[in-house]
Amino acid sequence: MKDENQKAALLKATIGLLEEAEQPEKVTSRQIASRAGVNLAMINYYYGSKEALTSQAVSRILDVSAGIFQTSGNPSESPKERLRHIFIEICHIVVKYQRYTKLYVPHLLLEDEITLPQLILPEIRDHFGTRRSETECRMIAYEMISFLQLVFYRTDAFMRYTGIDLTKEGTAIELIDWELELFLPDSGKDNG
Repeated sequence: MKDENQKAALLKATIGLLEEAEQPEKVTSRQIASRAGVNLAMINYYYGSKEALTSQAVSRILDVSAGIFQTSGNPSESPKERLRHIFIEICHIVVKYQRYTKLYVPHLLLEDEITLPQLILPEIRDHFGTRRSETECRMIAYEMISFLQLVFYRTDAFMRYTGIDLTKEGTAIELIDWELELFLPDSGKDNG
């Protein structure tokens, strides 16, 4: 039971420190271990790395977003429109919790299992029907999610490159609409 208590204490301490910090990326392993009342080495023992622990903590902070993918949306809407609503909600959450993006997105892109694209896969399958294979649908889901993750991780560089300021009202929605048109063309425009 001691192991579970220490592991939980580390996660709780990390969440608290991240929420209190003006610059969450500057929270140190020593601060986390000290607040949790455990040996510094326990971070790697239980979580593998500080980054993995921090990612899990941010994931808990962002748990409010989990419901986005659990709702099936309005069944009378097209799959593309349902995806649009999902992406808009994700953008709102990312903007609201922007201070955690630099901590969370690298772990999602580079180390975590690929799970987020699977959550939009049903809508993509529904959009294409039999016109795209399972592999093609999975690739499209991955490309759409990873593109948005990267763009929101590098908003400043993206603005310098494209001139699109994602912090301005409405621009994220325009970007989502462009992405949906690119990846999910209407049946008449689909070359597949």
